Amino acid sequence: MKKSLKTMTVALTVLLTGSLAGQAFAQTEFSDLAGVKEKEQILVLQQKGIVDGVSEGIYAPQSQLTTAEGIALIVNALQNKFGLETVKLAGPHAYYPNVADGEWYSYAFSVARYKELGLPQNVDPAQPLTKEQFIYYLQQGIEATGDYAMIKIFIHIADEASITTAYQGAIQRSLITKISALDADGLFHPQAPVTRAEAAGYIFNAVRFVESVKPIPPLSEQGQDVYIADQELTAGEAVSRIAMGLQLQAKDDAVKASSLFGKVEDDAWYAPAFVAAHDAGIELGEEVDPSQTLTKEEYTFYLQQALEKSKQYPLINLVPAAISDEAELNPGYQGAVQRSLKFGITSLDADGKFHPKAKIKQEEAAAMLDKAVAYAAEHPGPEAAK
Repeated sequence: MKKSLKTMTVALTVLLTGSLAGQAFAQTEFSDLAGVKEKEQILVLQQKGIVDGVSEGIYAPQSQLTTAEGIALIVNALQNKFGLETVKLAGPHAYYPNVADGEWYSYAFSVARYKELGLPQNVDPAQPLTKEQFIYYLQQGIEATGDYAMIKIFIHIADEASITTAYQGAIQRSLITKISALDADGLFHPQAPVTRAEAAGYIFNAVRFVESVKPIPPLSEQGQDVYIADQELTAGEAVSRIAMGLQLQAKDDAVKASSLFGKVEDDAWYAPAFVAAHDAGIELGEEVDPSQTLTKEEYTFYLQQALEKSKQYPLINLVPAAISDEAELNPGYQGAVQRSLKFGITSLDADGKFHPKAKIKQEEAAAMLDKAVAYAAEHPGPEAAK
């Protein structure tokens, strides 16, 4: 489908330079944001030229977001990541009968069609969007910018029965990546109309996500980071997957991995993950070798540190579990292993052994990472309040 659209030649084309701001009133700071929870996000987006007002200095934060406004907002926020520099797009009316060509929002619908955001053919630009619709289109847009690592966990939604089945997966992924969130009662309110203020908050999170989280490169660029269940796990693979799974972020993109780790080359596919892990406080050691396969105790230590430090969990006092082969444990790893057992991320075998020196296989490591991500989702920690 995308190929035919890319090669289509029509009289009416809209170039990347086409404007989405036919109703632009963004030069004056909005004056109607007092008491609006998303005020700071709206102002940041205004400065970036992503959101516009409905008139000079007026944002109308509590107004319902129309489909035209919502699609334009999504495209305006993400178009720099869409790779549209050399693409010519047909006007939207030929595919969406209710969407006219030549309107301020026409280009956005053309992009939405080209990037397959999932709009129905009978979409009505004037129709207000529900929260589930906006999140679905936004999540589709995010995923059109690249292939992001996604841990398969399930977040309980108290009003899940009210969610349209086709939107459930996208909503779950938006919750995992913190694009959207549940309220204090665990409700998503899928059928509620989304306001302009709420939409701006979600857009702010989406922009932050695509600017800070690197997509998975094509397999040809990934080196050896291909999942093979019974294969041993290298440090490079482990750090990369932990960083992606727990969304570790580098504090300064200008920092080179080689300046922190003597054996990590800056052009290696896993290099950004090592910088992010370092900034998160994971004690990898300056001489860590990305090609070295990890033992179970090493991987457990890295994973537990990443979980605790990224979520800023306080230290806990616990009754140590009885480990039959504790004498084989590296003393520096014992605390992390005990806490990992306490959190339910790892476990002992039927004989009470941990097997600390055994090389960890990718299947076991993936299962532990899944559990760590699930634990993080259920226990947000102090960092979630920021």
